[in-house]
Amino acid sequence: MQKPASTTRAFLGSLTLPKWVVIPFLGITILSIIFNGIFITRLNQAPTVTRVPDGDSLDLSDGRRIRLLSIDAPELGRCKASEAQVRLEELALNKRIRLADSVTDDYGRQLANVYIGDTLVNDVMVQEGLAKFVSVKSAEFERLKVSSNISKREKRGIYSDTCRSTDSTTECTIKGNTRAGVKTYYLPDCKQYNNVIVDQSFGDVWFCREEDALTAGFAITPSCL
Repeated sequence: MQKPASTTRAFLGSLTLPKWVVIPFLGITILSIIFNGIFITRLNQAPTVTRVPDGDSLDLSDGRRIRLLSIDAPELGRCKASEAQVRLEELALNKRIRLADSVTDDYGRQLANVYIGDTLVNDVMVQEGLAKFVSVKSAEFERLKVSSNISKREKRGIYSDTCRSTDSTTECTIKGNTRAGVKTYYLPDCKQYNNVIVDQSFGDVWFCREEDALTAGFAITPSCL
């Protein structure tokens, strides 16, 4: 007596599928194999982050240095700079990344939106208040703008009172202000003094003496003269 399994195999072997079923099926199978191969190849070729020099730059395994597009983290030594660097290391160090919207700036530096899986690293840094949004057009412009507004509103990181203030908490009351590379300082009796924000994440400084401001390269603002 023939066994049930043998009977099943014999039945299946006797089936002949029509070409209109077989050919599309084979085509789909082949395309699936090709696309999976491309995906795996690209994944294996994706660069790995080998070093994080600061809060908005990444050194890659292929020798490139990438700056995160549309954001600016404090320079090392400034308010929240070390926190930004540490957070970026947590996010990206030793991980494979994907770059998008890559551009080259006037200094020859490559900038890009950086993704780890579905996570946009640029957005995390802005959202957590560890970098400010720089208005550069890209596919993620609106997303970064929204995150920036939230971060400012909730006074996170660089927007906290730790880094930004209009009133001094010490006896040093001279406001050193850096805007577009121009360094000026304000004395307490200057016009607009009360409205001037000292942003210690991006080059502003509280000075105790005018001599200290002048030595640091600051000049008195014209509104004080």
